[in-house]
Amino acid sequence: MNLDKQKAFIIRVIYIAIILSIVYFSIKYFLPLLMPFVIGIFIAFAFRYPIDLIQSKLKINRVIVAIIFLIFFYAIVGLLLSLIGFKVFNSIAELFYSLPELYDKTIEPAINTIADNLILHFPGIQTYVEEFLYDINDTIFSFVKTMSSTAVSGITGIAGQLPSLLIKFIFTIVASFFFTIDFYKIGNFIMKQFSGKGKDMVIKLRDNGLGTLGKFIKAYAIIITITFIELSLGFTILQVPNAFALGALVAIVDILPILGTGAILIPWSIISFILGNFKMGIGILLLYIIITVVRQAIEPKIIGQQIGLHPIITLLLMYVGAQLMGVLGLLILPIIATIIKTLNDEGTIHWFK
Repeated sequence: MNLDKQKAFIIRVIYIAIILSIVYFSIKYFLPLLMPFVIGIFIAFAFRYPIDLIQSKLKINRVIVAIIFLIFFYAIVGLLLSLIGFKVFNSIAELFYSLPELYDKTIEPAINTIADNLILHFPGIQTYVEEFLYDINDTIFSFVKTMSSTAVSGITGIAGQLPSLLIKFIFTIVASFFFTIDFYKIGNFIMKQFSGKGKDMVIKLRDNGLGTLGKFIKAYAIIITITFIELSLGFTILQVPNAFALGALVAIVDILPILGTGAILIPWSIISFILGNFKMGIGILLLYIIITVVRQAIEPKIIGQQIGLHPIITLLLMYVGAQLMGVLGLLILPIIATIIKTLNDEGTIHWFK
């Protein structure tokens, strides 16, 4: 009997390992390949209820409502992307054009003032201070040159990827139109391919997947709101102009796992120190540390509470997912674990007790 249980346990472990391996390779290799169609499906899901509501209220053909809805949606997306892209490009251009003037009128006088004060109080170190000034000037010029080369290379790389990005964007638009217009036809066709327990499994996977995704969105909305409050209070204490608007902007940037608040706050702190505004530099640095510590503490707990997993399990899954699949795994692995847990709790599958 014990031998039979051991065999059953080994078979179950192998079965789960195979399923997880298939899921891993599908997400890592096939999902990015089919991303335009995946985004198209999500758009169709997101707009299903608004389109149905408008169609039922106005008694207009659903196809017409879907087309008009998507045209307005992509018009707004295109406008926002154009405005943001234009603003970012202008900001980067102004920064590069102002770097020489910033150095001549601000950074160099500040360094010279510090050096003169040191020589005045400690005449014996004049030679060392002059060597230090030469070295720091050379370092700054090298840094600016390297940064310029990096920026040019980055812009060239982005420009080289534009045709590929444009093709993906076009396929995303076309796919979203087809999925949205024929949403119920496609759904009914897929459901007809299953029967009995298979059909029930697909329905539960769909419902649990959408429910878990909604909970994830709610969890990150809470986290972003907390970050916004921290930033707004911090900027207000530091007497930064437009504290709430700037707090909202940095909080939105914090959505991006690759960037986060550090992409804005750390350079801001460094520039403040260079310009001699130590109060602002220390304040922004402390604000970044507080936000980072709070986020690391609350993120697993909030997400775990929303999706029904223990915070340590959520933290483990987010870490493993990020290591295996990057930013995508950071989100997807906890979602998959939640779906598996829900299906197991409902008795649809029996992977663990």
